[in-house]
Amino acid sequence: MGTHKAISWPFVSANKTKNFDNFTNIFLKSKIQEGLIDLDQTKFSWKNHANFSFTDSLIYVKNGKLVLDANSEIKLINLDEIYKFLITPKNSRKKINKINVNFTYIFDEKTLNINDIKVDGITGINLPNNLNEINLKENSLQNKVYLKKYLNDVIKNYAG
Repeated sequence: MGTHKAISWPFVSANKTKNFDNFTNIFLKSKIQEGLIDLDQTKFSWKNHANFSFTDSLIYVKNGKLVLDANSEIKLINLDEIYKFLITPKNSRKKINKINVNFTYIFDEKTLNINDIKVDGITGINLPNNLNEINLKENSLQNKVYLKKYLNDVIKNYAG
């Protein structure tokens, strides 16, 4: 048997992307090996409010569907602006530095499954079961409303 080679791209860099102009400083790092696409060390920012990075990430086909499994570390830079955007009630606005999310995104279904969330290293943030799966729609306004509610529920449960 022959050896399998990995194909790596050091990074693709962009200041902004079309239709997602709130995401900036995008550094896409990828490696393809044995039919899997690894996006580890991919980074991007949301405005000047938060920095995202991927670890333990793979894109692959499972049961005929294209899937992304990944861990994302979100470093919160401008928490006041994030709380304003989310319209978070003042009594839930606790200091948060970092959120870690383990998720699965199914491209074909536009479904995001949240497997685990850690807020500043604290695991076991209690969420209602129906909030573990997020169905992203074609309507970006509907997605924004739904994600705001989801994030506010995470913050509320963390704040106690």
